[in-house]
Amino acid sequence: MGCIRLITYRSNLNRLDSIPPGGILGDMKKEIKENAKHRLAIVAGQVGGIEEMVRQEKYCVDVITQIEAVREALSSVGDLLLQNHLETHVMYQIQHGDEKKAVSEILKIYKLKSK
Repeated sequence: MGCIRLITYRSNLNRLDSIPPGGILGDMKKEIKENAKHRLAIVAGQVGGIEEMVRQEKYCVDVITQIEAVREALSSVGDLLLQNHLETHVMYQIQHGDEKKAVSEILKIYKLKSK
């Protein structure tokens, strides 16, 4: 299925809005996807715990500590998605002569992570 999408969307690679939801190359790497889903399930539980802490008016420092733990957990999910993107889409771009797009995407992600 990924090859069919690649052929369909290849002529529009320069437009970000033309990339299909599964990406140019198809699905995410299975191991990364499973790891990300697992981590996001943990984050969901942590957020529920924070909501309960606020409802019960727990000590603010304890709530803030849990919020920071969620931020760190979300950052680790972002790292997984970055790994997947670099190993699949960016490698594809480089291998097919679109180095400028690859560098542009890497810089965009770097800037987002630097904020």
